[in-house]
Amino acid sequence: MLSRTMKLIALASTFVAMLATGAWSQTTLRLNSQWPATTAGSKVDQWFADEIGKRTNGEVKIQIFWSEALGKANENLSLMQNGAVDMGAMSAGYFPTQLPLHAAPNSIPMAMDTVEQASELMKRLATEVPGFAKEAKDNGVRALFFHHLNPYLLVSKEPITAVSQMQGKRMRTWGTDMPRMVQAAGGVPVTLSLPEIYEGLSRGVIDTAPFSVDLVDNYKIYEVAKHVSEITLWLGPSWGVWISERAWQRLSPEHQKIFMQVSDEARARDLEATKKAQENARKVLAERGVKFHDFPAAEKTKWRGAMPDFFADLVTRMEAQGKGDDARQAVKIWREVAGR
Repeated sequence: MLSRTMKLIALASTFVAMLATGAWSQTTLRLNSQWPATTAGSKVDQWFADEIGKRTNGEVKIQIFWSEALGKANENLSLMQNGAVDMGAMSAGYFPTQLPLHAAPNSIPMAMDTVEQASELMKRLATEVPGFAKEAKDNGVRALFFHHLNPYLLVSKEPITAVSQMQGKRMRTWGTDMPRMVQAAGGVPVTLSLPEIYEGLSRGVIDTAPFSVDLVDNYKIYEVAKHVSEITLWLGPSWGVWISERAWQRLSPEHQKIFMQVSDEARARDLEATKKAQENARKVLAERGVKFHDFPAAEKTKWRGAMPDFFADLVTRMEAQGKGDDARQAVKIWREVAGR
């Protein structure tokens, strides 16, 4: 029979061995999110983090820092690259130079009609266009899954139901294409991050902003802008949940497989949550005095007709970077999905 001392030595040796093999180790990944915890997509991100913890038996933990707690939205890429964070919930549209292929569907206006189209588009681009994976790899990151957003309608302080009423209006934009959409209607583009929209409208820095009805509710925009015009200014794949290659390589092959499985489930869950959020938000906003206005089809056609050919411009820009074939393939898929 082993003595008490021998038993303790044996237990200590087992503990050290388990640590050495990683059996008792825990990996904590820090995720910086550009969103508050209250949005429909953020709740999916929390579900994703919780599921990773459960399915890895606590061996991998994702700690989410909401509302840019660890850095601004346009800093997420560099934060992952320099190891300040391991993961980011970020929109590729903030990085048109570093992630131009990913940024395009996150930026090109009036190019899609339904949330389902946006979901299919990003899935096909990520799997069928080699340049997307290469672009992410070149930046030291990889996308796990992409969220959905409801149509970004025209939210304003005063009713806008015609292109002529956009003349001189200051609209919040992002990326390289949305500003040109505003300029095509005679408006003035103003670059603001998401948390700045409320104050921008309150202080008169902007007069209007493309925003979905559920985000108008989440960010309390209805307090400073009570008019929504029924024209979809932007719709497409939204922010992704990304992980740095450095952090990815810290995961075991088994854990990597779990990450991909949970990512696929999160994307499907997010699609349903997004559609439900829109239904609920329309009711809530109506109760809070928000007025919804029709934007005549002829006026929509007029606005679209005044805009540049964003697809052609994308191909031209990517051609200059040696990514012309990827861009042409992406546009082909885009037209198939959107029926244009």
